[in-house]
Amino acid sequence: MKVGDLVIYQWGYAGDPNHPDLIGTVLDFPKATHAKEFQKVKVLTQAGLIENWVMQFCKVANETG
Repeated sequence: MKVGDLVIYQWGYAGDPNHPDLIGTVLDFPKATHAKEFQKVKVLTQAGLIENWVMQFCKVANETG
């Protein structure tokens, strides 16, 4: 996973309509402030928002060159 990649955030159960997968473009990888904190990835969402997602729940959908 690198800056520019399109990622899917799978935060719900597979196929659950109440928790659809979110799609975003990777912008950055914020530094953890605590040793036990999850690694995060900063993304630009389809809605135009900038959010931090937990990296372990993200999967690369389309890599940039």
